[in-house]
Amino acid sequence: MTLTWTAPTENTNGSALTDLAGYTIHYGTQSHVYTSTIDVENAGLTTYVISNLPAGTYFFVVTDFTNNGISSADSAQISATVR
Repeated sequence: MTLTWTAPTENTNGSALTDLAGYTIHYGTQSHVYTSTIDVENAGLTTYVISNLPAGTYFFVVTDFTNNGISSADSAQISATVR
């Protein structure tokens, strides 16, 4: 499963985002129930491959986090099916 997202450039108040540290991928097999997470500790990466997922439908959101540990709200949820 390959996930790709767009890096944020602004904080929620509209100011420039200057301390982005990385992303957290949240996913699971039920909509809005995320039982697994992956931390991507590199703000320059906007693509991640999750290998060896068993067959089924998965739901994903991504959040970003700053050097101070502040996380964003969830992205829009997407789903994909592994066959």
